[in-house]
Amino acid sequence: MNDSKVDIPSFFSEKSKLLGFDYSKIKELCNSEIDHSFPIDHLTPLVKKEILLEGYFKSILLGYNHVYLSKLLKDLKNPSANISLPLLHQWSNEPRIDNLVIISDPEDAEKICKRHIQKAPIFKSLLNTSIISTTDNEDWRTQRDAMTNAFLPKHSLQLVFSESVKRARQCTELLIKMSDDYTESVDMSDFFLNETQAQLQKAMFGFSDDFEQKTNKRIRDAFAGIQPEYLLEFSQDALNETLKSDGPASILFHNSKDIQKNIGNMILFAFAGHDTTGHTLTWLLYELCKHPEYKQRLIQEIDEYWMNNAEENYNSFFQLPFMTQCITETLRLWPALANGTYRELEKDEKIKGHDGSEITLPKGTYCQIINWTRHRNVELWGPDVNEFNPDREFKDSEIWHHEGFGGYNVSSDRFSPFTYGPRNCLGKNFSQMEMRLILLHLFKNHDFTLEEKQEQSVKDPKYMGINTFTLGPASVHGGLLGMHVNIHLRKSKL
Repeated sequence: MNDSKVDIPSFFSEKSKLLGFDYSKIKELCNSEIDHSFPIDHLTPLVKKEILLEGYFKSILLGYNHVYLSKLLKDLKNPSANISLPLLHQWSNEPRIDNLVIISDPEDAEKICKRHIQKAPIFKSLLNTSIISTTDNEDWRTQRDAMTNAFLPKHSLQLVFSESVKRARQCTELLIKMSDDYTESVDMSDFFLNETQAQLQKAMFGFSDDFEQKTNKRIRDAFAGIQPEYLLEFSQDALNETLKSDGPASILFHNSKDIQKNIGNMILFAFAGHDTTGHTLTWLLYELCKHPEYKQRLIQEIDEYWMNNAEENYNSFFQLPFMTQCITETLRLWPALANGTYRELEKDEKIKGHDGSEITLPKGTYCQIINWTRHRNVELWGPDVNEFNPDREFKDSEIWHHEGFGGYNVSSDRFSPFTYGPRNCLGKNFSQMEMRLILLHLFKNHDFTLEEKQEQSVKDPKYMGINTFTLGPASVHGGLLGMHVNIHLRKSKL
């Protein structure tokens, strides 16, 4: 067979292509001329190579990579094990099989992210040389310096706070409309993704109401169905819109002449700027509905907030400690970036084998620093690791501090929802602000319960979400994503 002509779906292919792909073809590629992988002592599981190759590839493309890797670690009886798998990719336009080292050990995860900032080229097929996909460290530093002024300083986010407040105040009106005046259940996954996308476009970019309303649903549908053609169309239209806008993120594009890089960054902002936050809010509401005792405590705290504050004020967020605990626990239990981040080692690096032995990985090795396995590691979090427990004892570094508005990154060796080190998420503090504003308004006069069919899914251990870029709830109503609730008007203390 001619290996170079094997049509391998990329991570950004259309869903129909992924679902229709003949995965048996992958086995034929083992030990062919494109296979550059090899077993690594004390890292490679004792499973046939072709099974590992197909298993990992399929799990990534179909969205259950977090579950697949958890099972491998369970079979090894070591939740902190680092393991090596064969990786089939087409990052350089030709199919190739390389080693991929999955990092679940907490110390090794933090070390690699902080020492090796070079990204593996996993996203370059769609995002070109955007800030998240460039493999050139100097290019990344240049972009990071330029974007820092928009996303991190306190004064910059304070400028968008009023716009975020305005949108948050409107969200309950939309919710009531979507429920047909409380008579129908609402897909909160769709709702939260809509709201976070709107806040991104309105607050961070300063886009017009008309542009936001025209593109919001289309861009979300494009990501859900992975339709690169519309993503490119949207990016070009959005870049034109930035010329008429003066939001902090729009200004970044005013003088940039690199069209492909601009398109890549626009797709990135449109996706990462709303998808991660939207899914976090969805999982949080899901867990609160499962645990009404926690939901009631949060409602009580929100009622007290509104009794003490005539309006939203960033400096008053310290009055929401239980909300912070709920958000932190959701980021742990349901990390939006369940697959974590991918790095290419810039020099030789020592890590632990799954039996505790010391392994030296050569420069150029691809590593996946996965969040899911560390965030759900019983040795790191205790026997209730798979349960939602906002009273969990978090380290100080794992809790968001409102006074650090601008640069604070919640993390520890066991916990990295926004990843570690220099390449941590630029939008992390905007996201923290956005979640609190939306929750303050949703629960101001309303309560929520899981819709009957959704309630049944809670009892299904297979209901672990679907990981397409980010981890969202698997729909029980058909389609890809969805989480349905009933909305109830309640008497508040106001």
